[in-house]
Amino acid sequence: MHLFIENVKDVAFLIIVLSSFIYRRQLKLTKWKRKLTKGEWLMYILTSIALPIYFIIYYVQLFGT
Repeated sequence: MHLFIENVKDVAFLIIVLSSFIYRRQLKLTKWKRKLTKGEWLMYILTSIALPIYFIIYYVQLFGT
């Protein structure tokens, strides 16, 4: 049961990362068409920072243990 829950957690994190990447790409395309609102800028900056940090932490955990 514990292994199943870990697998579900891993899939959930993967879905969150993929959706964040897609949302960041959509904001980038929107930025070319028009000026972003303050909320959109905030989400663009947060996803631009969070995605690389997540990948670094993921690889450290993957190869560190």
